[in-house]
Amino acid sequence: MEQNKTGRRVAQTAPAPHPAKRGLIALLAVAAVLCAAYLALCVYGGSRAAALPRTTAAGVDLSGLTQAEAQIRLEAAGLGQGQSVTLTVPGVSGAYTVPGSAVVPDTAAAAQNALDLGQGGFLTRGWQVLSALVVGNEVEVPYIFTEEGERQVDGLLAQIESELGGRVQETTWEVSGDQLLFHMGAPGRAFDLGDVKQAILDRFSSGDSTPLELSAETTDPSPVDLEAVRSQVYTEAQDASLDKETSEVIPSVTGLDFSVSDAQGALEGAAWGSTVSVPLSVTQPSVTTEDLQAVLFQDVLGEAGAGVSGSSARKSNVQLSASACDGIVLLPGEVFSYNNTTGSRTADKGYLPAPAYVGGQSVDQIGGGICNTSSVIYYAALNANMEIVERHNHTYAVGYVPDGMDATVWYGSLDFQFRNNTPYPIRLETVYGDSYLTVRIYGTKTDDLHVEMTNRQLSSTPWSTEYQVDSSLSAGQTRVLQTPYTGRVVEAYRNIYDGEGNLVSSTLESKNTYKMRNQIIAVSPADAAQYGLSGGGSQLPAETPAAPAQTTPASPSPAPSESAPASPSPAPSESAPASPSPAPSESAPASTAPAPSESIPAATPPAASAPPVETPAGPPVLPAATPPAVPDNGIPIAGGEGVL
Repeated sequence: MEQNKTGRRVAQTAPAPHPAKRGLIALLAVAAVLCAAYLALCVYGGSRAAALPRTTAAGVDLSGLTQAEAQIRLEAAGLGQGQSVTLTVPGVSGAYTVPGSAVVPDTAAAAQNALDLGQGGFLTRGWQVLSALVVGNEVEVPYIFTEEGERQVDGLLAQIESELGGRVQETTWEVSGDQLLFHMGAPGRAFDLGDVKQAILDRFSSGDSTPLELSAETTDPSPVDLEAVRSQVYTEAQDASLDKETSEVIPSVTGLDFSVSDAQGALEGAAWGSTVSVPLSVTQPSVTTEDLQAVLFQDVLGEAGAGVSGSSARKSNVQLSASACDGIVLLPGEVFSYNNTTGSRTADKGYLPAPAYVGGQSVDQIGGGICNTSSVIYYAALNANMEIVERHNHTYAVGYVPDGMDATVWYGSLDFQFRNNTPYPIRLETVYGDSYLTVRIYGTKTDDLHVEMTNRQLSSTPWSTEYQVDSSLSAGQTRVLQTPYTGRVVEAYRNIYDGEGNLVSSTLESKNTYKMRNQIIAVSPADAAQYGLSGGGSQLPAETPAAPAQTTPASPSPAPSESAPASPSPAPSESAPASPSPAPSESAPASTAPAPSESIPAATPPAASAPPVETPAGPPVLPAATPPAVPDNGIPIAGGEGVL
């Protein structure tokens, strides 16, 4: 406020704004209004549940309609009625027609497309709404084939392709006898069916009535991948074999192959539609299905037998172990393991306590006697000319098979194993009856050779008699505490003869060292002085009988030592320890004596100047077929086995 000349206060007027400033303010105000309006259109575009204004589909107004309402209106419009599409193909006279009945408008998709207008990003919705208000929106109605219509179109296109020469025919191949036949393919003119069918639908959708010209492409057959063909043709020859689980013959396979380079040369320049033959390399199996079926297990390759003596428990153990081996089948190259076949010899499997040697003494052990079975199987395997993989001789010589033909076992340590070295399956047959065990190995004989096993004693060590006082005995009574064995070193030979009886070869199979064991007799304290013993139980040093020691019998006929190598292979017993630790109870030799009676007549005391002489007969050199019935010391066989 200011004062005028009269002293009165008067109002002061502000200066008017600059014209440019007024224009800027107005422009900003207009922009704010437009932005607010555009944002309102964006909000409207995203919040609506109906088509935008001025939205049509195939000329049908869908403005403001929901999807369901739009679909009903489109269906009521009868779109596509009376419409068809004409197909033409260059080089083919005439035209082909796809009727309107083959297709139907997809009104549901069209209605959804109409509703989706303006449903983009928030800031783009306003523009889409504005565009619809100004120029409107036309939504295309897609068409789809009916199920029957699509079959009609597929058939029509197949007819057109046939008139053009058909689709491409690829080269094929097949095996025919000893020939590989290639059936060369042929070029074809065909359509991309997917593209053609979509073009037909697009014509219905657009309402374009001009003919649709189809373009067929000429395609050559694909090149033959000969390496891929060979991978399928190549077959390695396989002999017929036996399925041990089902006892059925697995058929043989004929080997096939061909030269890729030869096939490539034959196919080059071959005319389309021709057949090209490429020779196959055919390899026949050594054993065909028919061959194996005709000769399977038809021959006895080798056999052996032995008596089974001793207690009923020992016989039961032999029978049980033999039953475990009966029927075992070995394919060519497979190895028989006695321990794996029988498993551990335990009471829960039915094995009983029977005499066996432990540390040189006869004691009852579970499974005593089972070496009787392993020895007879070994003897049969030798006679069948099998390859012996593992074998160990007993510590003391047994009497149920010849020296050198025995096989001691101990589960987890010593095993007896042999390999089927024939080209055919073999089967073990173990038969026990009337205290006698027979083992036969069945297979297929492929030659006229046969084996005869012989042995040769190199030396012997006689046994002596020892006496000791037993306070439980009365005067004049004695008791045998330990039966004797003569020690000896024996070589076993595998002699092979041909069908005319000619010796083909004689090979050292094994060298066996059997230990000596003295006889021990208990006497009464009253008779101790007669035997040079004190009543306190001292033991007289062993007496040496007058039997000849370190004797060597004459060479048998044929003389195997003349042709046997000095270091044969294999000679399993040479490396087997005579007394391994621990001493197994399962593998004691069968040549043990029966338990002596509690009281027997007193033995004649030795004279002071000359002790009595006991002369055991030395073991003869025996052919494999005639094992001795008793050991060389004349004591009947009884008790368990496996002396270690």
